[in-house]
Order: sequence, then C-alpha cells, then structure tokens
Amino acid sequence: MHPVSIGLLVCLLAGQSPAQSADPEQLAIRTPSPLAVRVTRPVSSTHEPPALEVKATPGPVGYRAQIHVALDGGELVPVLDVASVRGAGFRLDTKLPGAASAGVHRLAVRALLTFGNPAQEGSSWTEVRDLPPLSYAVYDIEGGSSADARWFVYGPAAVSARSLDPLLGDEPFAVWLTGVLSKHRTKDDNRSGPDWVSQFCSERTDEAGAWPLPTAICSVVYFGVKGDIGQVWFRTGDVRATEDGVEWLKASPPRFEGVVILKSAPESQRLSALPMLLDTDPALRPIGDIAIAPGDIVITPDTPKPGAPVAVTITVRNQGLGDLFKVAVRVVFGASPNERGTSREFVVDLPAQSATTIKLDAAFPYGYGFVLAQAMQWSEHSPHEAATPDPTPEDACAFRIVNPRAAPPRYVDSFGDTSGCRASRALPEPGRIEERDVVGRRAVEREIGQDLADDAAELESVS
Repeated sequence: MHPVSIGLLVCLLAGQSPAQSADPEQLAIRTPSPLAVRVTRPVSSTHEPPALEVKATPGPVGYRAQIHVALDGGELVPVLDVASVRGAGFRLDTKLPGAASAGVHRLAVRALLTFGNPAQEGSSWTEVRDLPPLSYAVYDIEGGSSADARWFVYGPAAVSARSLDPLLGDEPFAVWLTGVLSKHRTKDDNRSGPDWVSQFCSERTDEAGAWPLPTAICSVVYFGVKGDIGQVWFRTGDVRATEDGVEWLKASPPRFEGVVILKSAPESQRLSALPMLLDTDPALRPIGDIAIAPGDIVITPDTPKPGAPVAVTITVRNQGLGDLFKVAVRVVFGASPNERGTSREFVVDLPAQSATTIKLDAAFPYGYGFVLAQAMQWSEHSPHEAATPDPTPEDACAFRIVNPRAAPPRYVDSFGDTSGCRASRALPEPGRIEERDVVGRRAVEREIGQDLADDAAELESVS
C-alpha cells in the first residue's frame, strides 16, 4: 500500500490529522491491531457477573495500552494498563458501577497505546483506537424483568426432549437428563448439579487457546458421572449488531449442538447417544479416525509443463464414529527429496464418517515432483476437551509422485526409508521407477520438518 494511504488509515483510526502522524515506518508497524477484548460469558447472574479480558499480542516494538470502557453509553473510564507481553482482566462490577444489574448491557472500549520507549526522546509515539463494542446480559436469580436473559441459560430445561432429538420422549429435557445421570452415577459421584452456564457456541469447536466468536450463544450443562466430566451444548440464541445497537435473538426451540465428555470424541449427531456413551468403557467409546489415501491426492493436469501452475486437490476423510475438530493437515510439494519443499498448513473440521477437500496451487520447475500430505488428528490446534489420538496413524499420511515419466531414473529410491507413508503415482515407463508402496518417516521428517516428527512421537507416547 502507498505510504500516504497507510497514513490516512492510521490517522482515521487514531483520531489524528495526517500532520500529527508518524513516519511511514512507524505506520507500517502499528497498523495491525495488537489488542483483542472479550466478555468471558455472554449471560451471567447478578451474583456472578462476567469479566472483561484483554489479550495483548506482541509486535515488532513494545507498547503499553491504557484501556478505557464506557458502560451503556456512559463516560469512558480507565480500567486497565496492559503491556505488550501479556494480557489482563477484571470482573466488570469491580470497576463499572451498574455492570452487574439485570438486563442487556453494551460496552464501548477504547485503547490509548504508547509504542516504543517513552524514556528516550523521539523513540515513542501514541495513538488511540476504538476496539469492537461488546454486549452481555445479566439476569436476577430471584426473577423479575430479567427472565428473558435467564432463558438463554435455562431455556432447554423445560422444552420437550423430543424437540431436541426425535428419538427421545416428550418429558422435559431436564427430567430426561436427571433420569439418565441417576442411572449411571456411583456412590463416589457428586450428587449435586448439573450446572448450567452460558458460553459462546464456538468455544466447543475452537482451536485451543482461540478467542470465541461473540455471536452464537449456547447453554452448556456440566455434569459429573463415573469420574467423567461431561457437557451438553444447546444453541439458544444469537447476538447481532444493527444500526440501532445490539439485537439479542432467541433460538426457539433451542438446538442441540453436541455432547462433550473428556477423553472421548465429541458427539454432534444425537442427544440420545448420551446414555450409550456413559454405558461404554472410555477406551471403547467412538473416536475419530483421520485418513488420507494416495488416490485422494489429485493433480490437474497430471503431466504438468515445467514451471506451469497446477491444481492440487486433497481429500481428507474421517473414517471413525466420532467427530473431529481442528485437524491440522500439512502439505509439502517440491522436486527433490534432498531439499525442503514448499509447505502449506490447513485446519479442517470433520464430522464422523465424512470427508472434506483441500485445494491449493503448486508448480514443479522440472515438470515432475512429489506431493506429501500429513493429517494430524491431535495437534496444537485441537480443542483441549475434544482431542483424541489417531487410532490408525499409519494411514494419516499419503504421498504422490507427479509425472513420473519425466523423472530421472531411481527417483523414488531417493526418498529413503519405506516404512511410514502410503505412496502412489501414475503408471511409469517400464523399468524407469522401481515399484514402491510407501514412503516413510525419514522422508516425512525431511520434507515437513522436525516439528511434525515431534508431534508424531508425542502421539505415539500418549496412545
């Protein structure tokens, strides 16, 4: 972007005139927003109001931020000082009078950022940024006018279980759940609960450590049975920004989103599967099973011209009976196994017994080469509470030779060990390439990098 365009953009964000702005280098450093804010729960009670959290992302230069918040159209008041190397947070009612009162609330958030070192003259600059507005609701435990807000948490309790799953009866969901839990609890289980809370729906499937999307609202029922901690998720509403403010919309009836039991694959298809899951030994519960076959890697055209672009389509499958969220798929393509190829990473969701496709563009300088795809069912992206090891890791990696007729003699042999990753290629000329079925761990390590080998070793040690 032209420096003048960057300067105008930053001035608009900071409320400054172009003459007040810094030089283009500073503008390029500070244009990306280093701060994110969120409310910890979309709906809470007056006894346990939510907290405001600020996440500070480190940048090319250090900074500090003074956070100011206005409640329901009131004046901005300072609430936090945040450094670039860490975040911060506070319970809203401790610094904003009225934040815990029943009703729907709106927060305006502004950050005053100081970049660089203020102690050194000429080495720092400041700017002001308005962060995205936030909204949350509070209900009074004793009842009253906040009944609507309470519905976003407890709404599913009174609806017919059949409306949530046609395989269930007409009793209220809360009655059905109480009956299921009472049949499975042991004398060592805590007899209290279950506990009902409000969370953003994306928290169930988000990557580990990700901040949720503040739109879809879910009611989450937490329970303990046989030493397991379980959750049942229902979508109860949505929060939408309009020209007139924020609109809270009910989902009527609530929609079943999924069941999560620690160390088991999440179940998103049927609420009626819960009794079966509790009856089954944890080691035998349904889990996902990621797989990529050589035939799932398609190159178009399959005999590319040197340096010409080609389309690569990779089909990734979940052959298991459990859902998989945030599966990491690493794809490497290149010409020589002795040099690091071009690497791409994708993150995909795969319900039980489903498949998805990944598409990317590639080029092969000599008109031949390889494509290697490795799916990691359990990785740094996996949700903490829904990650399960791959029961068949040997079929999570596939390898394809591109245009083998153009490759030099014994090209496949140059990839080394043959003990880990399934391989395929188009039919070669007789005698050109020795038949191979797999390309192994050493090739995977060489092409994807040591981090992939470390991930695989960790999975093997856990499983």
